[in-house]
This record gives sequence, C-alpha cells and structure tokens, in this order.
Amino acid sequence: MLSVASQSKLMAAQYVLGEQKLAWHELEDLQVRAKQFSMPLQADLWGWGEIYKTTGSVTDMAIRTARMTLAEAGYAGQDIDTTIVCSSSLPSGTEAHQHFLREFAGQLQLEQSAITGVSLGRCTNLLKGIHLACGLIHSGQARRALVVTSDAISDERQRMENFALFSDGAASCLICHADDAPQGDTLLAGGGRQDLNQLHQGLSAGLVRAVNQDLFSSAGITLDDITRLFHSNVYLPLCQLNEMQAGYQQTQLYTDNIPRFGHCFAADPLINFIDARNNGAVSDTALYQLAVSIPGARASLLLRKGSV
Repeated sequence: MLSVASQSKLMAAQYVLGEQKLAWHELEDLQVRAKQFSMPLQADLWGWGEIYKTTGSVTDMAIRTARMTLAEAGYAGQDIDTTIVCSSSLPSGTEAHQHFLREFAGQLQLEQSAITGVSLGRCTNLLKGIHLACGLIHSGQARRALVVTSDAISDERQRMENFALFSDGAASCLICHADDAPQGDTLLAGGGRQDLNQLHQGLSAGLVRAVNQDLFSSAGITLDDITRLFHSNVYLPLCQLNEMQAGYQQTQLYTDNIPRFGHCFAADPLINFIDARNNGAVSDTALYQLAVSIPGARASLLLRKGSV
C-alpha cells in the first residue's frame, strides 16, 4: 500500500495526555507484572519514567484535542469535510457508537462531516487514518480532513505490558489540500505493509525495510536522508533493536518521550513530532519519518516541515 501524498499538508497537530501523572514505581501490580514478564526492575534499562492516566473518557480526550486543532487552524466544525476517528478503545455496539457520535460531533459541530472509524490497526491506527485522509484529498473527495486518535487503558493491570508502559491520551491534526494550507507540513508519501502470518512473531525489521523501500523509491531518497524517525514509545531496547536492525542509526531515533510518558497507543509518532518541533529540533530543510511497527504490520509516512 503506497500513496504519494504531496498534494496534502498536515497542520494544527495537537495532543492531550491523561490528567493524573504517576511514576513508574507507582503502577498497580508493577512487581507482579514485571515478574510475569521476567523483567528486572531497572528503569534506565527499559526507559521507564512517568505515565499519565485520564480521569475522564476516551471521548473527552478526543474532543479536547480536536477542539485544540480546530482552534489553531482557525476552522469551525462546519468547515471539515470528513473526520477520521482512530481508536482501539471505543465501546462496541450500535448504541455505544451512536452515543459517541452524538457527543463527539455535537461538541465539535461536526454533524455534517462524514465520520469514519479506524479501529483494527492497533497502534498503526493514526498513521492509517492519515493515509486514508491523504487518499480522500488526492481523489478530490475532501479538502479538509480532521484526524483524531484517542485511547485509554480500561484495566489498570494492563498498563504495564511486556513491550511498553501505557499512558492515556489523544492526538489530532488536519490533513488539507496543499492549496488550503500554505503553513502546513508537506506530506511526501505514506503507506505500509501487513503480514498477518507474523502476528505472533513480534516486531519485524523485514516489514520495516519493505515499507521503506516503497516510500523511499517513491520520494527518490535513501534512509540516510531521514533526519529523525518518530516511532512508537515502546521499551527502549525493543525500539532500538527493531529500528536499528532495519538500518537506522541510533542518532536518527527519537526516544525522548519514552521516559516522559511511555506508550500512548497510536498517538506516539505525532506527539513525538509535535514535541520535537516545539523544542526547536525540527528544521525546514530536513526530512522526517513517522512510523509504527506492531506484530504483523508497519505503517509510515514521510514529511517535511513547511512547503517543499
């Protein structure tokens, strides 16, 4: 799956984290889970730091971040052609979905926006949602697409897994036609690969290399041209092993947020890009990559700050 997306711009990216901050050693059943996963309690080894829990709901966080995105972009909900909601945490069932739509769309004045859900990609949901938005822009079906991801842990015993410490949070951005977003970041290409035969085999450097071959050949670049990779905030050694096996250098990886808030589901790459940009670590001339690996899949996109 590959899409040349240079007609699209990403703008007004925002995020929120859960309201309650906890240190790693305050997590419920930490020692039991660590023993279950045969993980020594060595925070520096894994990149453990802090996590954030929400006192509200997945819907609340989605509304908050989307409202921030719309405000930054200077748009009202009525200006948005399509909305893509990316989440693995929304309740199932027709009535629950209708309740979510009423609350989410009503609060944001999105009643006339075509709302689509992306839910089966786990932590690739957001990048797949952005890729879908680019396709709608490219085909002329939309000019402005709001993309939102929001997730939260429902069982505190699962906040620690054998690959990450989870934070609750949400992130959002607008994907717009380039003519409507002169200040946005240029999306150069996006796509991914999937092999469900690898679902139980862990992360795959082979899928990373395959996706990169697609994207880089489309954009006419090489891996060395990537200034920084904004990836998922899984445990530090797991992240480094997967990405460096695929050919990245350690200096290309953005790991600052692994101890700052851990793994925020599908939102990590966008949050990491936002933070790096706010800290002055994103330049106008460099190429950046947002990517997520999960067992059986890899999703990625290439972008450049500002116009090409």
